[in-house]
Amino acid sequence: MIKKKTYFLVGFFVLAGALIAVGTVIWLGASQYLQKGERFVTYFDESVQGLQVDSSVKYRGVEIGMVEKIQVAPDYRLIEVVMKINFSGDAANKTIAKLKAAGITGIVYVELDHRKKGDINRTPQINFEPDYPLIPSNPSEIQEIVSGVDDVVKKLQDVNFKAISDELVSATKSVNTFFAGQKMTKIISNLEAMTQTLADSANQLSKMVGDGRADQILTDARDTVRDAKETIGKVKSELEKMKLAETSAKTNRLIDDLSRRSKTIATEIQLTGENLRRATDNLDQLIERLKADPSDILFSDPPPKKR
Repeated sequence: MIKKKTYFLVGFFVLAGALIAVGTVIWLGASQYLQKGERFVTYFDESVQGLQVDSSVKYRGVEIGMVEKIQVAPDYRLIEVVMKINFSGDAANKTIAKLKAAGITGIVYVELDHRKKGDINRTPQINFEPDYPLIPSNPSEIQEIVSGVDDVVKKLQDVNFKAISDELVSATKSVNTFFAGQKMTKIISNLEAMTQTLADSANQLSKMVGDGRADQILTDARDTVRDAKETIGKVKSELEKMKLAETSAKTNRLIDDLSRRSKTIATEIQLTGENLRRATDNLDQLIERLKADPSDILFSDPPPKKR
């Protein structure tokens, strides 16, 4: 009796397990047919290594369907991917498909995104009628990187490095010839002579200013103008006492002329003194520049034009 009961329990569990397994297989197989959504097709002009049947189809990271079939397109150039997606919008006219890798696992899925301006220009051109509504595709990020590297390599191959090298060698030889030639030697000699001349002139001006001769000239000019003014005042007072109208008028004109000339002379003498000081300062600065960098005068920019 106990053996019969044991056999019954074993048989019951085996039968229940078999029924559960069959139900699971049927449920998994039927889920593809019961899944909501419509079928769309896209074509990739690159390798789809890592993409498999039942791979996810996502819209901006949200899973909306799966891949049903992967095969070579009728033109034997592109790869055809049939997808079943549950998308309430107009997927064929508003989205673009790309292949994306899921981390470093090597698994690839199809990523749909909102179509932007210029995306449709990069989609592969097909010369046959697809069986399902077409979602255009763009190259994956890896494909774009590879294409960019190929373009760079092609441009580098088009560059004539030999001609560039020859021009550089020629330019170097020309520069060496210029600096080693007689013209450069003559220019340097002239610069040295001009530097010595400027140094002598600066020393003379500095000596003149240091001796106080320029200040003495200005002082004498001021004294002369002051004496002239005193003399003019005395002459005017004497003429007024003599009451000689005509002579006084002529004398006044003469005195005014003398006064204007005296002022002009004093102004010119003062400007001359200032110019001497500025010239001395400029010569000192020029000598310092020549001592520091003799080539500065040869290669520096020209001074701005005077307005």
